[in-house]
Order: sequence, then C-alpha cells, then structure tokens
Amino acid sequence: MAIKATTEPGRPAESYAILECRRRYGCEAHAFAGSDDALYDRHLTFDNIAGPASTDARERFEAFARAVRDVLSKRWLKTDAVYAQRNPKRIYYLSMEFLIGRSLANNVTNLLLDPIVRQAIKDDNMDWVSLLEQEPDAGLGNGGLGRLAACFLDSMATMQLPAIGYGLRYEYGIFKQTIQDGWQQEHPDNWLFRPDPWEVTRPHEKVEVKLNCTLGIREGRMHAIAGRPSTLIGVPFDRPVVGYGGETVNKLRLWAASAPDGVYYGGASGNGTVYQLTNSNNASWSETVLYSFSGGSDGVSA
Repeated sequence: MAIKATTEPGRPAESYAILECRRRYGCEAHAFAGSDDALYDRHLTFDNIAGPASTDARERFEAFARAVRDVLSKRWLKTDAVYAQRNPKRIYYLSMEFLIGRSLANNVTNLLLDPIVRQAIKDDNMDWVSLLEQEPDAGLGNGGLGRLAACFLDSMATMQLPAIGYGLRYEYGIFKQTIQDGWQQEHPDNWLFRPDPWEVTRPHEKVEVKLNCTLGIREGRMHAIAGRPSTLIGVPFDRPVVGYGGETVNKLRLWAASAPDGVYYGGASGNGTVYQLTNSNNASWSETVLYSFSGGSDGVSA
C-alpha cells in the first residue's frame, strides 16, 4: 500500500516497487540488471572474464545467484550485528543432513524480489525456468529428517530467532537417478562440480580436530590404525538462510575437512607419501559422500 501511495502520475507502480526493494536492502546505488554497472551484469562479465554473448546458461545462473546474494548481504551483516549487540540466547541446530533443495527461487521469494526479478528477466531476455534448472539440488540430505531440519532453519529465520545450523559439506549427494530399460541406474551426484554461488568460505575460522587414529594402507586397502594420532582441519562454509520478508538472514554453517599443512614426506624412503595420502583421505572421506558404500573399506564394515 505504501508503494501505491508514493506513485506519481506517469510513473508505473512497478518501478516504485523495484526502487523500494533496492532501498530496503541498501543497494539503491546499483541496478540489479540491464546496465553494464548492474549487479548481475558485473558478475556475468567479471566473474567469468567473458562477454555476455559468450556465457552459457550455467554462468548466467551463477551471476544471477551472486547478484541476489549481493542484495541480501547487508541484511545478513545487520542480522549478525544485532545478535552481537543484544547477545541473546542462541539456537544451534546440529544435523547430519539438511535437505535444502535449490536456493535461488526460495531466496527470491523470501526476499520479496519478484518485481526486480521480473524486470531483470525482461531487460536481459532471460528464460527464468531454464535459469532455475541450472542449479543442482544441494547434496546435503536425502530423507525426511534432512527436510525437517531445513524447514526448521527457514522457520526460525522467518520468526527472527537467533539460530544457526551446523552440518557437513558433502561433495557428493547420495546419487543421481536415471531409468534405463525399466531399471534404476545410479550415477555420482557431484553437486559441487561447479562453484556454489551461495556459500562463503571462512578459512580464518578453521579448527583442528584431534583423532586417536589414522588410516594406513595394507594389501591395497585402507584400514584404521588405532593409537596413531592424526589431525583434521575443519573449514567452515556459510550459506544464507533467509526468513520470509527478508528481515532476518541466519546462516547454515557447513564444515569441510582438509589435511593439515606441512605433511611429512619421509625422505627418500617414500613412506611419507603414504602418510600424506592417508592423512588427505582421513580428511576427505569424512565429508565427501552423503552415504558411503557400507560394504567397502570406507563403509561401516571396515
């Protein structure tokens, strides 16, 4: 109603809705799309070092998603600042799964960016459905508990509760499914093969995780060796969780594992190479696949 009340004769209400959206999120200085200096167009050019005519559908999706992330960034910072100032009790939701699905349409809806998106699609002659199809489902969950966890995060952000989700940044989901001759065929779900435009890496907040075992190679297979301490490095990746209306932007923090720096090589004997590889596998296997194969050395029967 406020938008209609400020509409001047000869100015379409849609343009005021766009200006109101940009003002709400503190990005009045930059259009979303339609000019060389617009958020979408700058990402399209400078992130890919390519002209708009030579970019593909996936690159256009990444640019669009990063432009939406630009819009929500100040509100994300403001949310963190309010929590730091008021120091309220926090909700920490830990889950092995978060079935969050695709983020672009969800974030556009929750931020109430429909007027901006409609104009951007019109200005750049984009196919909105095709753009949405470029985003893979995040391979972070599979079942009902993962979907419930994702819904809790969305609801808490909408209710403006100071909450954060914690999980693992799986590189592979459970699998991609195709049907061939009436039978299900499973394929690797490498959902992070292309850059995820939503996540923000926080390497300065990495942590060490001490273990009382490591992995060794025996007869060509990996085995856990108890009593030989090893270390994993946990690196956090933050994703925005936008409440409906855009007033609150909480975060989902996903942890990726890596090997520590300065791994010993073992000199001319080459034994250190095995040490290096097993430490790297200690790290990567802990969060590479959503559900590891239970019959092998990396599954439950090892």
